[in-house]
Amino acid sequence: MMKDNTTSWEESQNQYRLLLEGMNELIKNTTRLAETYKSTNMDFANLIYENGLDELMHKANLIKVYEHNFELMYYSMKRHVEQLKQLMDAQKLTMIKDTVNYPLN
Repeated sequence: MMKDNTTSWEESQNQYRLLLEGMNELIKNTTRLAETYKSTNMDFANLIYENGLDELMHKANLIKVYEHNFELMYYSMKRHVEQLKQLMDAQKLTMIKDTVNYPLN
């Protein structure tokens, strides 16, 4: 006997809900990660500049590398959050267009 591969409306709604909740959690946590990364690096920057430690980093030619790498990582994380939001919006449209979610009448 062949298994029925059709998905009921309720199952579809539950699957999409679970997926969208997971995506929302990923966006929330990635946003928090980016903000924590920024805050941690701002604390470090305050430490080095308030204590004159930036001179030590200048001697080793590290300050510009550090600043560049911080900006690269931070803005990369921010872009990733925006991409995740776009993916979530696309997934919402897919849910609307999914024929299993069309009413039968």
